[in-house]
Amino acid sequence: NPLSLVMDGNKSLTATFAIDTYVLNLTVTDSGSVQLNPDQPNYAHGTQVILSATPSTGHHFMSWGGDASGSTNPLSIVMTSDMNITAIFAIDTYAVNVTTVGSGTVAKSPDLAAFDYGTILRLSAIAATGYHFVGWTGDATGSTNPKNLLINGIKNVTATFAINVYTLDISTIGTGSVVKTPDQATYTHGTNVQLQATAGTGYHFVNWIGDAGGSVNPLTVTMDRSK
Repeated sequence: NPLSLVMDGNKSLTATFAIDTYVLNLTVTDSGSVQLNPDQPNYAHGTQVILSATPSTGHHFMSWGGDASGSTNPLSIVMTSDMNITAIFAIDTYAVNVTTVGSGTVAKSPDLAAFDYGTILRLSAIAATGYHFVGWTGDATGSTNPKNLLINGIKNVTATFAINVYTLDISTIGTGSVVKTPDQATYTHGTNVQLQATAGTGYHFVNWIGDAGGSVNPLTVTMDRSK
């Protein structure tokens, strides 16, 4: 082609043509799949093909690359040549919002602004001085500390801390009494309690022993533990 023909008589000729066919090569990044409609090993020129990208769990479709672009999904293409197309997927990421009630902090390991789907996040509640950790609420429950949290969506977690409460037991040797101000069954951390020793008739106050010493009277005791 071209063909030379010598005319030495009447001739009858047929020229035969065939439609061009093309291949469509697909590549997938990260985790997902692409369905083709129609799904064929090759395509005739002008065939319309629909590409549908489906992400795996915990992932999302981002865009097309190669001989296609944009993020339209499904995508319609017309086969006019061999084509190489990439479907680009990415893992989902989520925020973990932690709040506290009472006095304390929560440490995250790993400590990131956002976490990939499937990450195991370790939350450690750290009580401030004079407080203790009570428990988790929200997307974490119970009082296990540290707490492992599976990231499969946005998480909102509250760590609750409570102030420590102590008892103050007073006993006397000899005859006399002690007045506590304030006079309570229990005291929260950091409370100052005044102890006034009053000797009975014929007695005098000598000193304090136990979790206090000396002979200062009245005596101020700061409650930082049971005494």
